[in-house]
Amino acid sequence: MPSVIMIATLVGAGAFAAGRSTSSAAPAVSQATIANADAPPMAPVGAPLGAPSMADNQALPPGHPSIPDDPGGPNGPALDAKMLGGGAAGQPAQSELSWKAPPRWLSVPNTSSMRLATYKIPRAAGDTEDAELSVMQAGGSIDANISRWIDQFGEEGKRTAKRATTKAGALEVVMVDIEGTYGGGMSKDARPSSGWALYGAIVATPGMPHFFKMTGPTRTVKAAHAELDQLVASLATR
Repeated sequence: MPSVIMIATLVGAGAFAAGRSTSSAAPAVSQATIANADAPPMAPVGAPLGAPSMADNQALPPGHPSIPDDPGGPNGPALDAKMLGGGAAGQPAQSELSWKAPPRWLSVPNTSSMRLATYKIPRAAGDTEDAELSVMQAGGSIDANISRWIDQFGEEGKRTAKRATTKAGALEVVMVDIEGTYGGGMSKDARPSSGWALYGAIVATPGMPHFFKMTGPTRTVKAAHAELDQLVASLATR
C-alpha cells in the first residue's frame, strides 16, 4: 500500500510541473526582432552622416582615447579656423579673387588676422615713410565703408573725397580717393598723420566685398595710383 501511495504522489507532481511549464512559456520572437539583433547602434537623431554612434566609445579597445562628441550643432562651440581648414586660427580662408601686384611692391606679413594680403609701396622722393596697401574682405555696404574711410580723415576727408565706378571684367569696382590728415584707421598704434592720402578699391563680391586700401604720404600714394589701377584691372575670380 505504501508503494501505491508513493507512485500516485510522483505522478501527480509530474503533472503539476508539466502544467506550470505549459502556462509560463516565453512569447514567440518575431522575425523583425531577429533581423535587427545584430544591427549596429544608431547615431543620435540629427547627428551628421558618419558621426560616431552612442556606443562607439564603449566598444573601443582598452587604452584607446575616447572619441569626443560632435562640437557642432546649435548648442556646440563655434568652430575656429583650424577646425574649418583655414590655416592659422583666425586667418581668413583664401580669397576667391586673384590679382597681379606691381613688381616693385613688397609683400609683407599681415599685421591683422582680418587681412588677406599686405604690401609695402616704396616712398616717393621727399617722403619719409612708405605707403601700405591692405587687402581684406569684410561686411557692410559699400557706401557705409566709404563713409568710414572718409571719417578717418575728419572734416578734410569730407571736402576732398572723390569716388568713381569702374569694372574689372564682370566685377563692379568703386574707386575712392581722399586727402588730408589720416587718423590711422583701426590700428592700435594709430596716430594722426597730416599730408596723407587714401586711394582704394572696393570690389563687389558674393557675400562680402573686397577692400584694397592704400594709405601713406600723399606724394607716394599719388605716384602709385596707376599701379593700383593696373592691379584692379587684373582682378579675376578663381
